[in-house]
Amino acid sequence: MRRPFLAGLISLTSAFLISALATQAADIRYACENGTALVVAFSANAADITLPDGAKVSLPQQVSASGFWYSNGRYELRGKGDDAQFTIGRMTPIPCKVDGQPADLFDRSTRAEVDVPAGETGFDKAGKLTCLRYPNFALKQLDLGEKGAAGLFIAPSDGPCKLDAAVDRKIIDERAGYLWGAVGPFAFFRGADGWNGGMPFIVYDARSLTPVLDDVVAEKFDALTLVGEELTLRYRRTFAADCSLPADPQGCAVVIREKLGLAADRPMPDCRPAYKPAIDADPAAAATIEAWPSVIDYPVERKLTVTGTTLTAVDGDLTCRPSM
Repeated sequence: MRRPFLAGLISLTSAFLISALATQAADIRYACENGTALVVAFSANAADITLPDGAKVSLPQQVSASGFWYSNGRYELRGKGDDAQFTIGRMTPIPCKVDGQPADLFDRSTRAEVDVPAGETGFDKAGKLTCLRYPNFALKQLDLGEKGAAGLFIAPSDGPCKLDAAVDRKIIDERAGYLWGAVGPFAFFRGADGWNGGMPFIVYDARSLTPVLDDVVAEKFDALTLVGEELTLRYRRTFAADCSLPADPQGCAVVIREKLGLAADRPMPDCRPAYKPAIDADPAAAATIEAWPSVIDYPVERKLTVTGTTLTAVDGDLTCRPSM
């Protein structure tokens, strides 16, 4: 699997930081490895951070030899480009990365985080438990400092933030790496790693602990709209074809259109620029590289209920790159 987490956001970050230098604040959402999501408004002299529980802290800018550094003594944010580290007091810095996910798509939750000693985690290591509480349920994530959560749970919303085998319902699903958020009765979990430049995710009905959707989002969700118990998702979907557009433009185009439910005259993207760096690096292997299967990102709309889902391709550009 390729690691790029919600790839293609460097230009977005640059635009935000240029705006910040012009003294106009710009909101950037960071996803951190412990499941924390931070919303940061950069301005000329400070970074105003909204924590997951809604609390806000303002960190004055500090002199940094490279990248950015903001600190108020207790909270600290350091970084460069898409990468950052967030530190609270003497805690170990938490690695974070620009998420690109609009901060208001998921329902607002209250957040708590507690240390769990070795033995109580169910392992021989101490860990950290993060709890997101929604009106009708809570999501819990146990971290041991390794890639992927050691445990993901759905629990009653009114309980304390602690591991409780009597009420915690564990998500046993290798596709679920970390908590992501919730909309109504739907709980979102993202993968522990990217896949072909996209981010795998899975959605559960929090009431029945039933998986209702498993897919790959190319960059971010454009909209998550709940009406009654029907959730509409709009996003760019990542699809890995079994054929190569550069090697077989006509035949592969037919296969992709059929697999994705696209109109017979839907234009295919030009894949050659995406394959070119690999070919330039090894010209002797050009034919082999051109035969690498193509990955397509395309815009879709999904209608999701607890009983099923529909998928419809919508208007918009298609992009292409080689499978890795």
